[in-house]
Parts: sequence; C-alpha cells; structure tokens
Amino acid sequence: MAVLGEIRKKTWLIFVVIGVAMLAFVAGDLFGENSKIKQLFTGDPSVVGTVNGEPIGIAEYQSAYDQTQKMYENQGQTATPNQIAQQTWNSLVSQKVLKQHAEKLGLKVSDDEFWSYTAQNFGMASGAEAQQQIAQLEANAASSPEAQQQYRGWLQTAEQIKLQILSQKYFGYVMAGTAVTGKEADIQQGYNISNANIQYAFVDYATLAKKLNVKVTDEEISAYEAKYPKLFKAEGLVKLSYTYFPAGASTADDAVALANIKKYLSTQIVHDEVNNVTDTIAAFGSAKSDSVYVTQNSEKPFIPNYFTKAELEAQLGPEATNFLKTATVGQIGGPFKIGNTYQLYKLSKSKEVKDSVKSSHILVSYTGSAAGNGVKRTKDEAKKLAEQILAEVKANPASFGEVASTKSDDKSSAVQKGSIGWVGKNNQLDQTYNGFIFTKPVGTVDLVESQFGFHIIKVDDAKNKTAYQVANIVKTIEPSKATTEKAFTNARTYVQNVEGKSLNDFKNTAKKGGYLNNTTEGIERYAAIGQDIPNDQDGDILKWAFDKKTDKGATNLFTSSTGDYIVVHLVEKFDKGLAHPSVVRQYVEPVLMHEKIAKLVDEQVANGGLNAFASKFGAKKGNATVNFSNSNLTGIGLEPKVVGAAFGVKPNQSSKAIAGNAGVFYIIPSNQQIQKNQKGSMILDNLNRQLQGRFQQTLLQSLIQAADVVDNRDRALR
Repeated sequence: MAVLGEIRKKTWLIFVVIGVAMLAFVAGDLFGENSKIKQLFTGDPSVVGTVNGEPIGIAEYQSAYDQTQKMYENQGQTATPNQIAQQTWNSLVSQKVLKQHAEKLGLKVSDDEFWSYTAQNFGMASGAEAQQQIAQLEANAASSPEAQQQYRGWLQTAEQIKLQILSQKYFGYVMAGTAVTGKEADIQQGYNISNANIQYAFVDYATLAKKLNVKVTDEEISAYEAKYPKLFKAEGLVKLSYTYFPAGASTADDAVALANIKKYLSTQIVHDEVNNVTDTIAAFGSAKSDSVYVTQNSEKPFIPNYFTKAELEAQLGPEATNFLKTATVGQIGGPFKIGNTYQLYKLSKSKEVKDSVKSSHILVSYTGSAAGNGVKRTKDEAKKLAEQILAEVKANPASFGEVASTKSDDKSSAVQKGSIGWVGKNNQLDQTYNGFIFTKPVGTVDLVESQFGFHIIKVDDAKNKTAYQVANIVKTIEPSKATTEKAFTNARTYVQNVEGKSLNDFKNTAKKGGYLNNTTEGIERYAAIGQDIPNDQDGDILKWAFDKKTDKGATNLFTSSTGDYIVVHLVEKFDKGLAHPSVVRQYVEPVLMHEKIAKLVDEQVANGGLNAFASKFGAKKGNATVNFSNSNLTGIGLEPKVVGAAFGVKPNQSSKAIAGNAGVFYIIPSNQQIQKNQKGSMILDNLNRQLQGRFQQTLLQSLIQAADVVDNRDRALR
C-alpha cells in the first residue's frame, strides 16, 4: 500500500516509464549500442572519460595513443598495450586539468607567443619565418600525400606547443604567489642555530607491536580512508594470483644450439633423406663468398656496409668487441652467446673509408625554403643563379672563397669563405649535403639541392680510416618440441587440478610442482600485472578479470607471444569507490599501527615518564644534541617529531609518548638554547627555491586528485 501511495504521488513517473517503453517498442532498439536511452544509464559510448565534465572522445584518445606508441618506437623502447594505454590516459588527464585551471585564470596563448616559441624550439630566426614555413607546408599538403601527413603531424605538435606555453604561464602565476617572507626566513634561521640536549628512551614499532599484541582491523582502515576519500578513491580493482610456465629453451636446448653453430667452423657433410641428396657445406673460414654463405646459413641477412672498429665496438657485446680489437681479415670469432642467440663473427673485407670531411659551400635559397627568410627569389630563379655560380667557380676554382663571402645566403659560413669545417659521419648536417661530401672524391665541386635551397659544394679534404665488412652467422636458441610440450602439459594438468578450487589450492599446487606463483595487490584495469611474467598478455588478462561474466574464483589459461603459459586465478573483485582495506593495508596499516602503539604505551606508562617507559618496555636509552636543521639521531635515523618535542617540552621534564618514524620515544630536554631576533636574509633565496621545488613536484598531482575524473575506457574501448 505504501508503494501504491508513492506511485499516486508521482504520476508523472508512470508516463515517463510508459513513454520509454513505447519508444523501445517502436524503435526496437532500447538498449542498442548507439541508443540515446542507453546513454542515459551507461553514458556516451563515444566518450572514454571525462575530466571535470569535459569529455575525452575516442578519436582524441586514439590519436594520443598512437602518438605515445610512436614515441616508444622512436626511442627504441618496447611497451605493452596496457602501458601505452595508461600513459596516454595519464597524459590526457594532466593536459585537461592544466588547461582548465589556466583558462579559469583567463590565461591564453597569443599568436606572437606561439610563433616565437615555435621558432625558438625549431631553430628558426623568427616567428615570422616559422609561420612562413608552416604556411608553405600547408600549401604543399594540398597536392602531396607526404606533405599532408607532415602537416597533420604538425597540427598535433601545435596543440602540444600551445599547451606547453599555457602550462608555463600557469606555473609561472602560481610560483609568483609562492614565496617565503623575510620574517619566515628570520624564524627559520633562529631554528637552525637553536640547540637542545635531550636524554631519550626508544623502542622500535615491531617490538612494541609484539609486546602489546596490536592489530589493525579492516573497519579501522575503512574509517581512515573515509577521512581522506580523495587519497583512496579507486576505479574498479581486481586481485589476481598467477602461476607461470615458461616455454623457453632449456639447458639441453642451449647445448644443442651451441653444437649446431659450431658445425660451421668445419666442413659439414649433410644428407637430405627425403631427396636422397648429400651436400657438402664448406667451413665458414673457407667460404668463397661470405655474403652468399651468410644468406644461406644465418637467420639474419648479410650487411654489406663497412664499419670502423670503433663503430663495431659501440654496437656489439663485450666478447665480440674483444675479438674485433685484434682480429685480422679472414679471422673468425665465437661462438658468442648474445641474448637468446649464438653468433659467429668474421672480418670479411677491409677498405679505407672517409671518417671525417672538410667542405665548403655557397647556398642559394628561395622563398619557402628552410633558409629563405627574407629572400624574394623564386625556386626557378634560385636554381638558375646557382647554376651560374657553379659555372663561375668551376672556371676559376681559386675564386670559391670570395664568391661564397659575397653571394652565399648562409651568412654564418660566408664569413669563413663558405667553409663548414671538419665533420664526422655522425653530424647534424642536412642528409643530402652529408651524403654528397662523404661519397664524392676530394676536389669535387657540384650542385646539390636540399630543404635549405641550392648548394654549390666543394669537398676540400678528407681523413680516412680502415673500415671492415663483417660477416655474421646468427642462430636463435630455440626451445625444442619436447620443451614446449612439457610446458603445455604442465600448464594444462595444473589448470585441471585447480579449476574450481580455492586460492590456497591454487598456490599450494604451484608450490608442490615447483612453479613460479605470485599474488598481486589490487590492480586497475590498465595496470602492469608483474615483472616476473611476460607483460604482453596484461591487457587480455585484465580484460578477462574485469569482465562482468568472470566471477571471483575463476581460473583461465593465457599464452604469451613467446609461447609461455600463464594460469590466472581471480582472487577478488573490488567495486569503484574507496579502495578495499586489503588493497591499501600495506600503506595505511603502519600509520594506524603507530598511532595505536603510541596511545597504548602512553596509557600504560601514565605519568611515569621516560624511566617508567624504559623499565616497562626495555627501552634503549641515549643522549643527543638536536636542532631543527638536523633531526638525525645516530643509529636510529631522522626523527623530526623528537626534535620538535625537544623545544616544546619544559626543561628537565619527561615528555609523553612520541610516535616517531622508527618507534616510540620519551625524551627529557635540557639546556634549550633558543635563538631569537635572527636575520635570515642569507637563507631566504634557498628557502624560496625549496618551496617552489616542492610546489612544482606536487601541484599537478594535487590538481588531478582534486578533479572529478571519470574513466570509461573499459566500456568505451571494448
């Protein structure tokens, strides 16, 4: 009856429900993937999250994800999809938060600021030149797919530049209002030179916890979290236990790989039983063609390039490097174990190559070229002029320096008569220019086009070094069929034995089998699971664990890209909100434990003071001289609360229990020399630097913690 009464009061609700139902009947898609009605309950599927209500769309997220992935690739680093996803998310949230706070202050990035910053960071003379270069790129993008791709990349870079400028402005404003006053510096200086002698008694927390039988309950941890909800707010979490079955090569497989590569050190007679053909493979040392030999017998292709020994040493491991230091042409070194391979090295050939080159040039630029700022000539006019200058210096080689001084658009080298000077192979010159001077004989003068315009280049001189061609046979140490089958059999049998069993059964079965087993703390959807297993399956494992259809206690088998097996047991699922006590216990328990211990000690010692504490708990006694600039107690560590009490407790009286960093203290201070009327002008700058440093380290994280961040990636990116 009460329910009917409420319905009568809220007749409008009935019409809403009926209306929704009719719409579903007519449209037939009440909970379709793109249904607006579904979005009322589950959110917009095209939005992966929000920051203070501002959406992060799928396209924006995917673009940032691709950029992050490309960054890893450019740096030669590997990262799992989960690692890339989390870094992408953190970056987007940080950007949104900073931008929102900057805009609240009315901060903006002007065109002049943007182009000046761009010019400064991309090595251009002025903002006008930077603007001109981008305008040219935009124009080229209309007809060139390559330029179009570059322009799209620039647009992404431009957004990052604006954000960077905005961030600098915001931090600048905050820092401007963050300062230590002269009065504060005076007080700090007084503290720094104030001293107090103390007698102390100390017992560490572990000893006291055992004596007092102190424990921290889940309810106490939850109550602590409730006091600081921003610190302990968590997305959904899962706790996993996993057992690892590596299918990597065994010791026996390693021995087989070593024996196989050693065969190339002598002549082999190989019989093909299928075709009944017997073949003779010459020893690596007597191969007629090293390139053919490597192509036929190595897992990696032959590299025809020549390298100096110094260049080779920079690329190879210590064993191969030691061999190459003294090796002569035709000599073979190895086998060397490098990573999961065995390798043979042979110095195949040698020749003299240019190691450094001295050159000069005359640059003729044009409007739109990288060095064309302020130049009025067209590209065709520049080419015609460059050809005239080339003919002039070829007719009179001795005039090159004078012509460069008067006609080159590269003013920095013009004052040196066009000379670029000596450069090694690894330099910052334009690739086209660099390729020319290192491939042409000394004395060559010719015309070359680059992004800067047309160069009349003269190769002035060169220094040569002996370089070597290296033939390299590489064989991977592969797990045998028996090894991989054993790993699979062990993993499958293990799954059969633990399916539907408890966590203890899961762990004990792993222990009996001698398999690696670990249990995580609570981890988020895009976290890394563990450093002792391959991480390429983290995304699939966590997707399975977070799936609504996966229940607590479920077990699943995953196969890594390297053929290893990981059996995962879902220990626990935690809903979004304050983290479960078991997840944060390792962080919160020590704090609460210390508080409880200090309180119990204080109650039991009562008014007995230091001596009663020492007598009742067997405390270690000591003496020390302390001040605010040095809170270190010899043999114990930093104890700032003890130092504070040394100046706050009346002389020659015992303190109450002090919950220090390492344990509980009681102190009796004496000879308190508190210095007043000090001047802190000498330390003011240092105090300001310290304060601003702390702000810079913590400001962004504080802004993010205070923000309303909603992460819908798990729903939107299925």
